[in-house]
Amino acid sequence: MQDSSPKGLPGEFLLLFTFLIWLLFFLIYIGNRHNKLNRWCFISGICFSIGVLKEYLYYSLFPWVIQSYPSLLDEGTALTIYSVLTAIPYYFATPTMLIFSLYFNRFELRHPKAFPWICILSFVPGIVFGFFYPYTQTRYFQLNDRTYYMLVTIYNFINSIVMTYMILNTLTRERHSKIRQQKRAIAFLVLVPSWYAMLSIFPVQLFSLGRMFKTWQGNLVIIMILILFYLYHVSRDGFMGARFRHETYDWDKDSQLINKSMELVQHMLKNQIAKIDWCAQNIVKEAPSEEIEEYTEIIRRSTSRVSGYISKTKSYSQELNPRPEHCDAQSFLKSCYEDLEKVHKEVVFELDCQEAQTVYCDRDLLKEVLLNLFQNAIDAMDGTGKISISCYQEKHGSYCCIEVADTGKGIEKEDLIKLFQPYYTTKRTDAHTGLGLYYCQKVLLKHDGEIRVKSENGCGTVFYLYLPQPRKRGLTRKERH
Repeated sequence: MQDSSPKGLPGEFLLLFTFLIWLLFFLIYIGNRHNKLNRWCFISGICFSIGVLKEYLYYSLFPWVIQSYPSLLDEGTALTIYSVLTAIPYYFATPTMLIFSLYFNRFELRHPKAFPWICILSFVPGIVFGFFYPYTQTRYFQLNDRTYYMLVTIYNFINSIVMTYMILNTLTRERHSKIRQQKRAIAFLVLVPSWYAMLSIFPVQLFSLGRMFKTWQGNLVIIMILILFYLYHVSRDGFMGARFRHETYDWDKDSQLINKSMELVQHMLKNQIAKIDWCAQNIVKEAPSEEIEEYTEIIRRSTSRVSGYISKTKSYSQELNPRPEHCDAQSFLKSCYEDLEKVHKEVVFELDCQEAQTVYCDRDLLKEVLLNLFQNAIDAMDGTGKISISCYQEKHGSYCCIEVADTGKGIEKEDLIKLFQPYYTTKRTDAHTGLGLYYCQKVLLKHDGEIRVKSENGCGTVFYLYLPQPRKRGLTRKERH
């Protein structure tokens, strides 16, 4: 197997390099496998690792196989495999990073219609490259066609620049210091190795800087540092959903911060509220009069509201342990809104659900979710309108979908982005904690499901609750569509 380019690191180091990349991105994936950021970071890491793996195969493993078992592999086949493996990081690594950056930027919430198309179109150039420059001949074009390599370089640099802009733009817009700290660490984890690879591969090949052809392998040192960087953050405060205790949490919403803050608030206020309430009762006893009694009643109502607010917030922020079971969907959904139907007589509840339909869920947790959505819908309609509930099996049969649609005023685009963030609310009354939809999302994630929303200002809102059926839980959410 003849090749004019320098071979760089010995095969053992290339194999170690590959395993270290797999280790880093596998740790990120298992940190929170339900989080799309973790998933796409893992996918991009795998694409990147193939660039290292092909070097080990072509320069170390394949020569040994050709020499020892010539009937299994020849030089032409080895070069073809090397070319195909080269095409994967060349054409598809930066698009996966681009999709990661879009999720990082919450682009799917701000532009839900454009987002899936952008994801699809990001892979189109790589497919087009394969049509004009067959994947099986990538190595030939890489070494002999300057125009080809210029196009590949421009393509990857455009993706990388857009990716970097999306990530940095997110950091500048993030106002929550705890989340910004995590996102800054993630940006470092992603941008440093990707830009080192970009600058040490494409310009070097494009300008034929022969002595520097293998400088990209310096990423081995960077990956080792990043593994230590990852382990440090995991052991300290948790990182991308993982702690050393494997305490899975939603790092992007920082629910642990809510738990800690609510414990502190409750501890500080509980005794003070009791004192205020006790004083109010004694004032009435010692100096009874209608005016004083009116003032003390205001105090007692206020302390009662504060206690209720703390209790509700704490219940929404605590850890959930669902116990799902099969439920008759029609009777369950009716039980969720029958009381509201009596109280809000101007609201029409309409249910579309087949009698045989079942849903696999924790009844109490899902009922709380639906009550939240119903109450939000009633508020959005100012107490008059129609709430449509649909329950059906997804076409693949692995997910049950519950839709809750209202005829309210809809949700503004800028509010959609923050809709599931803790403490965020568009309502201006003291009764709302800003944790209702955050809690709904938390319940669905604990069921290995998902909640989505579709809304246009003035045209109502639809929430989609996806709950997996136990017989086919392995199906990805992407396969549903």
